[in-house]
Amino acid sequence: MSTLAVVIPVYQAEHTLQPLLSELCPVLEGVSPDWQIWLVDDASRDGSWAEVTRAAQADPRIRGLRLIRNFGEHVAITAGLDRVDADHVVIMACDQQDDPTAIPSMLEAARAGAALVLVRRRRRQDAWIKRLFARAFYATISRLVSVNYDYRVGNYRLLTRRALQYFNAHRERTRNVNAIMALMNVATAYVDVAHRPRSHGRSTYSFGKSARMAASVTVGYSDLPLLLPAALGVVLVALATGWSLPWALGISAPESDLSIVLAAVGGVGGLLLLNLGVVGAYLGRAARDAKKRPIYFVGDSTTETPRAPH
Repeated sequence: MSTLAVVIPVYQAEHTLQPLLSELCPVLEGVSPDWQIWLVDDASRDGSWAEVTRAAQADPRIRGLRLIRNFGEHVAITAGLDRVDADHVVIMACDQQDDPTAIPSMLEAARAGAALVLVRRRRRQDAWIKRLFARAFYATISRLVSVNYDYRVGNYRLLTRRALQYFNAHRERTRNVNAIMALMNVATAYVDVAHRPRSHGRSTYSFGKSARMAASVTVGYSDLPLLLPAALGVVLVALATGWSLPWALGISAPESDLSIVLAAVGGVGGLLLLNLGVVGAYLGRAARDAKKRPIYFVGDSTTETPRAPH
């Protein structure tokens, strides 16, 4: 068991991993005599795994896992958290945008009673379109899931042992660190930290990938979309009633029978298709979860023989 552990999902990070570790390790030395770093390579296509193994060979406190394929950042974080045994666990990115010097403040907040410490990024160093999308995404998800999200909060955070146990109890295949931890409803504190610019390369979160994640979180953590077709149905019925009421009362006559038929068929057909699509998304998600397939598979490890799938 270690006092402090850091879990870092790694993807396409061959140029940033060593500079990050050079900055992170002295910070850990200054706050805890017993620490570990878990580097989880999400099947990078560059030389990231070679950098992970090199770091692990140089310091046994640094440990590496490599997933057999790209499962996504949130699954990679889950794989690291599954193996951590520590009083406090920090999750941070591999691109050097998360400042390691915030860790002492995070530990101080945890020791003051917080089970979860979230880092708020001052002036996010991302493209304006990404900031705009993040703000819109988290505002929408906050209403769908009934949880207050702050778009300035990323995955950089600290969990106590109790919060880690709560997180690891969630085994749904739809993995989103923010959503799961928000739903845990544990005592939460915030630390404000300057967000640093990316030192190399660019974000791997394209607009399409971000949109897919938004859809996944919506279907995975909210029942509200199931109710939207019913609300649309009420609106359509009200509109149809208001439109046809003058005809029923003899106040006016419809302009064309064909226009009435086309409007009715189009409205009802669109509503039915929308309803089927939403229900199909939920049924598909439920079917995948019912199969209880593993969340991830570990291909290589610097410290252990690959275990059974999780």
